[in-house]
Amino acid sequence: MSLYHPKEAPISEPFPCPECGKDSMKRKIENYILEDGSIIRRLKHYKCLSCGSRFFDDDAMHRIQEERFRHSLKGAAG
Repeated sequence: MSLYHPKEAPISEPFPCPECGKDSMKRKIENYILEDGSIIRRLKHYKCLSCGSRFFDDDAMHRIQEERFRHSLKGAAG
């Protein structure tokens, strides 16, 4: 018995930004600094090249949550 996992449909870029409406959303890989100062290296996400808004898919959100958890453990140990 095999499980079928359909692949995500590719998103054609650029696509409209939900914030400013311009066709400027593109996939980026950048270092991202959280509010607490933690840095997530090479985070894949979508960024509007017009207004700078960022949007995170499930994979990016999992990485952000993991980094926040690690950072909270460091704070609790110190």
